[in-house]
Amino acid sequence: MSRKITLLTLIICLIITVADAQTAYRKKVYHKVTKHLVEEFDTQDSTTLNKIGYYARYNSANGKMTKQGSFKENARYGVWSFYDDSSKINFRYNYSTGMVMFSRPDTLAKYFLRQAGVDTNYYADLAQVPLFIGGPVEYRDFIQANLRYPSVAKEFDVRGTVIASFVVGSNGFPEKESRKIIKGLGYGCDEEVLRIINLMPRWSPARKSGEVRQLYYMTFKFDPKK
Repeated sequence: MSRKITLLTLIICLIITVADAQTAYRKKVYHKVTKHLVEEFDTQDSTTLNKIGYYARYNSANGKMTKQGSFKENARYGVWSFYDDSSKINFRYNYSTGMVMFSRPDTLAKYFLRQAGVDTNYYADLAQVPLFIGGPVEYRDFIQANLRYPSVAKEFDVRGTVIASFVVGSNGFPEKESRKIIKGLGYGCDEEVLRIINLMPRWSPARKSGEVRQLYYMTFKFDPKK
């Protein structure tokens, strides 16, 4: 009887050990100046940055959540929610199925059209305009993380807006050969915009009766803070 108890105890200990080994470590990152929590995510332990579970991002200025979802093998999966500055859901997307679950009325597309001087009814025949997955919050983060102010433009204090267009394919990816600078600034800014378009992740493509290719207008501001 005692041997059975001992064996059972060993099995329980092994189960607990395995469970503990699989328990995720919740890493939290705080802004150095505002001290607000800006990012938290699950990882294997305190020494690695590979994301394996829960993830949340916060606004460094006010501490409000901007996005929330999950990672699997350091890649986004499942349902993600993106929030506006008033903490209301702006966009919800399922990375596992590639489906937009919710999107507030698009504001980016018409904003870019106005900036480019194009009729805001340009996309009127579409059931859905091309959508940058994650909405304005994700687009802002993408630009902040990737857009670089060219050194030549910085030297000559060049600032302003580059207007560009490109085709979002029916598969959701911007078509490289379609990139076009409509109004440039020179000094390396135009080349930087073309580079950024190449880096863009998959969009949710335009829709009519089905998914279609669509020319999309976008503006890029070069106004670095000194």
